[in-house]
This record gives sequence, C-alpha cells and structure tokens, in this order.
Amino acid sequence: MSWRSIDWSQRAEKFRTARFKSWLDRRVPPAQTIRLSHRNIFIVPTRQGFGFVLILLLILIAGINYQNALAHALAFLMLGLFLVAMLQTHRNLAGLVLSQTVPNEGVVGQKVSVAFQVQSEVGRIHDGLSFFWPTHPVFQSFRVDRHGATIYRHTIPEHRGWYQPGRVRLETVYPFGLFRAWSWLDFDSKILSYPKPVPCDNLLRQEDSEPNEGLRSSVGTDEVKALREFQDGDDQRHIHWRASAKLDRLMVKSYESRHSVSQWLRLEAMHGLPMADRLGGLVYLIAAASERGDAFGLDLKGQQLPIASGPGQERKALKRIALFDWPGY
Repeated sequence: MSWRSIDWSQRAEKFRTARFKSWLDRRVPPAQTIRLSHRNIFIVPTRQGFGFVLILLLILIAGINYQNALAHALAFLMLGLFLVAMLQTHRNLAGLVLSQTVPNEGVVGQKVSVAFQVQSEVGRIHDGLSFFWPTHPVFQSFRVDRHGATIYRHTIPEHRGWYQPGRVRLETVYPFGLFRAWSWLDFDSKILSYPKPVPCDNLLRQEDSEPNEGLRSSVGTDEVKALREFQDGDDQRHIHWRASAKLDRLMVKSYESRHSVSQWLRLEAMHGLPMADRLGGLVYLIAAASERGDAFGLDLKGQQLPIASGPGQERKALKRIALFDWPGY
C-alpha cells in the first residue's frame, strides 16, 4: 500500500502548488512593469525575529513576576524595536518599480543573462535587496539609489523554443534581520532558445547541401567593388565613414569574392539522427556558413527560408529552427 500513499501525496502536492499558483496569479498578475506596494509584498518574522520575540516574552514574564520596572521598560523597548523593524523592512521594498522589457535569446542548456531595471519611485535608497530565480539563488545583495539600477541574473533554458523562466523572487531582511519581506514577480518574459549546436560535417552529404560556387556580391571578402547604402543586417565594421560623412547617410563597402558559396541547408540531409541532433546540426552549419560569409537557405520539411547572407539571415534561420514544429516530431 506504500505506492498508493506516495501517489496520493504527490497528487496533493501538485494540487497545493496549482492552487498557490492560481492565487498568486490573481494577487500579483504578470506585467511588463511591476510597482511594489502593500498589495504584493509579503512579510513574516525570520528565525532571529521569532527568537527576539521569545526573549521579549521571557523578560516581560520575569518583570511581571518580580515586579521589576526596569524589566518592563526593556520589554516595551524591545517591542517598539520589533514594530519599527517590521515597518522599515516593508518600507525597504515599497515604492520599487521593476521591469524587464529587453527580449532575450540563448541556447538550450547554457546560461542566459537577463537584465532587469529597478527604479525607486519614491526617490529614496533601498538597501540589502536580493533578486533571483528560486532554481538559481543569488546570495549577493544589491542596493538601489535615486538613479535606479540594472540587475543581471542568469537562467538556463530547458527546452527549445519559447522558454518561460517563471517568477523571480525579490526579498530583503534589511535593516535588522528580524523580518523577511518578499514578492514573487512575473514579467511575462520569454527566452527564445535555440538547440545546442551539434558538429555534423561528416554526416552531411555533398549532394544534399547543393553548393553553387561563383562570383557574387558580398561584404568583407576580397576586393572592394562599390559603395552602397547601409541596410539592416550589414556589418558595422564595413561602414565607409568618409563617404558617409560626405553623403550624409551611412554607406558600406561592397566586396567581390571569387570563392563564396551559396547552399541549401536541409533537415532531411542528416539521415538516421534523432530530431534534436538534426536541428542542432543545422544550427552548427548556420553558424559555420555565417562565419565564412556564405549565403544559405533553410529547408525544414518544406518550410523554406530563401537564400541570403548576413547576421539578419542567421537570426531568421535560428528563429525558424527554434520554433520548428512538425507532426510526429
């Protein structure tokens, strides 16, 4: 019968977790910008706080038993300090405005740095703050002054596609350590996570990649061919600053290469591999082609991205691989 008790305990735990999440979503709903107030700040005494209360009660009982005025005074002084600590700890979080609006990209299984903006709406200093995901606790505290602060925290995407790291925890025990105030914040943020690159040069057949060699216009190879206007995705290192200053618009140097290659990268080209490795292989080939400056197209089971080159083409191809969905895979 032990397996039944374990099964019921797991179900009960999932039920409690689901109910707490539902309650938290109503109490602190997801938002791009969150302002902390009494509605979304939680506070309880710490272990030291409970010990402080126990000592306070012992002193008060001793003062009553022995009719000692000094013991009464000390007990009420400690009670006043306890109440002030509660108010100051809560005040250390109240008035903070947090946001996370910059989209993030990363690779499955690798750390992704996420930036958070923290501002003080009331224009005072907030000290001794901790900000972290529960799965990646950070023990280094920080402070926010009148000018605000930018906080970077790391998370690790667990799967391909849109990954939601979940709620982050902001807490403080400042100034006396007798109370812990915290809030669970959900910025409704998503991380676009790509498959981990898998080297696959020896698995790609030459006829599958369909290379086409010849002259083509590119950026950053052999000889300067002409100047043209700057376009999104062009490498800023190849901007012709002198010509740009004369013409009052950004111009880039266009080069001619005799050894460039354009090719189709096809999902079906890597036979006999699991789908995760096949997608990782395409990520590896895209990175290699972009590093060489080659043009490439992407074919995912008939979902095609036309042949092009540059950082813009690389980002489009990686996004298609990250979000690729096909029945049976």
